[in-house]
Parts: sequence; structure tokens; C-alpha cells
Amino acid sequence: MANWIEPTEADLAANLSQGEIDAFRRDGALDGTDPVAPLLDRTASLVRTWIASGGRCSKMGPAGTIPAGLVIPAMDFCMAKVLNRISVPLTEDRRNALKRAEEIFDKIAHGEIAVESYAPDGEVDDSTLPVSSPAAAPATPERLLD
Repeated sequence: MANWIEPTEADLAANLSQGEIDAFRRDGALDGTDPVAPLLDRTASLVRTWIASGGRCSKMGPAGTIPAGLVIPAMDFCMAKVLNRISVPLTEDRRNALKRAEEIFDKIAHGEIAVESYAPDGEVDDSTLPVSSPAAAPATPERLLD
């Protein structure tokens, strides 16, 4: 599986109840279209913008995709948008999740966190591995004694 993926409604459902998603659909787009897919697309685009502005990702994935490791904070961000739209107040746990997501994306946007570059199926992105990682620094007798 590629390391950059498109966020899905199933990802959003990990953060919201089906009732909350249904209420968002009922209260969503004024033109009668399903608002879930555009919300996921806009969120992916926003995450990609933050990644690009941070300058610590050497290869972006295909349009509409984000690093798999950022799907959870992206859905925390989406969750807050959905609940705001349907006038449901955020619980303390959800406020904390949103705050953590915003902190992660702020650090990414300011280049404080490197984001895994896109690597198609079967390839490995070692450009963001820590220096002490075996892929970046092969074990030598001297290193084993560190």
C-alpha cells in the first residue's frame, strides 16, 4: 500500500457517529449534493498546503492524497468542521483532539516536523528517517557501541 492515501468517509466515521455524519449531510450543501466528499477533498488540499509550506517533504503524493500518518489529525480537523456546521458543541476530548491536530499541522507548516515523502507501493522513503535509523546509518562496530 502506498504511504499517501485519499481520506475516506470511513476515516471520518472513525471520529464521528453515523448520526452526526447524517446530520451533516442533511444540513450540508445548499445545492443538495453530498457535502462529505468535498469536505474530505478540501481537508486533503489544506493538509497538502501545510506540507508544501513547511518545505520538509521532498515528493508529494498524487492530488487528493495525504500521508497515511496524517489521516487521524486531518479527520480530527474535519470532525470539528462537521460538528460546528450541525451546531454540536465539542466535548473536551474532541477539543483536545482538534488542538493536537492544529499543533501538528502548525509544526508541519513551519517546517518543524518533516513529513514522509511519497513512495509508491513497494518503495521506501528514507529521506525523513532519523539519522540513527539503520536505513540512514548502517550499523558498524563503532555505532553498535554508542
